Amino acid sequence: MRFKHTINVLIDNFRVTYKLLVYLLIVILISVGLSAAIVVPFFGRLDNVEYFQNIFATISAAWNDLLAGSLGPLSTYIEDITGNFNELIQYLASNPTDLVLSSIALILISLIRRFFIGVGNYTAGALINDKMAMQANSSFTGTLIKNLRKSCLYSVIYLPISFVYDIVCVLVLYLILFMGMKLPIMLAIFLFAVFMILLMGVKMMFTADWLPAVICGKKSVVGGFKYSFLREGGNSFSVYSFFASSTVGILAFNVLAAIGTFGAALIITVPLSYLYLLCYEFVNYCDANKIKYFTDKRTIVKPELEQEPSREQFLRGE
Repeated sequence: MRFKHTINVLIDNFRVTYKLLVYLLIVILISVGLSAAIVVPFFGRLDNVEYFQNIFATISAAWNDLLAGSLGPLSTYIEDITGNFNELIQYLASNPTDLVLSSIALILISLIRRFFIGVGNYTAGALINDKMAMQANSSFTGTLIKNLRKSCLYSVIYLPISFVYDIVCVLVLYLILFMGMKLPIMLAIFLFAVFMILLMGVKMMFTADWLPAVICGKKSVVGGFKYSFLREGGNSFSVYSFFASSTVGILAFNVLAAIGTFGAALIITVPLSYLYLLCYEFVNYCDANKIKYFTDKRTIVKPELEQEPSREQFLRGE
């Protein structure tokens, strides 16, 4: 039933998709512009490096051959690109200043982008809660300003936890699958994707009740984190199962949308994916805490004790 209620709440909050879309586009465009200001000069300084020039020349020749229908020398091209790439890595290792500074700057930009995305998710969660609680169509900008202190605190706490967890998972899986087990490359990539999905499900399970506990449950940001991490709402396995399976579905949905529309549909599917997960979090929290909520303007989901009383309950005055 929670999946069904999640879909109904998502449909009822569909207009939030466009509000979140505008916000995400602003954040992404600014971060892309700042990243380009770092990456373009970095590659510009590599123009005089022989190995860098050789890689692009080989790629250009391979592309021309493909367009001409010639597939014969592709293996040679791959060997040339690999050899020059290894030489380029050695060059960068011996001249690390530009690479290190550029990498640090890009990581900082990525963290700032994720911080503002977290603020946007908090705001979207507040809009969903208003709709579920009283069918109110709140303003995105007004809600963002009203909740700015709490949303920033939430993002400041969530960001390092999520970032460190993701980095540790990637490094451990890389060392095990690519460096330790020496598996065929396609099998290693497949297992890497599978285990990352499972591990992302674990992270989302432990943070699933955080936003609803703060927004709907009126807890502090730290109190909401404790409530969510300790899984006081219960149903850990079903919550984990939902997030693990949803991660697969969302990846497939966005990839198919990108391929089928040459990337255009991602404008809608990406914010819709965020909203889908947020809707489930609020539905799960309300069900676990027996809180009434709207799934649409005509339907209210009530806890069992608030449903029509039985004859015995009526006679007892319950």
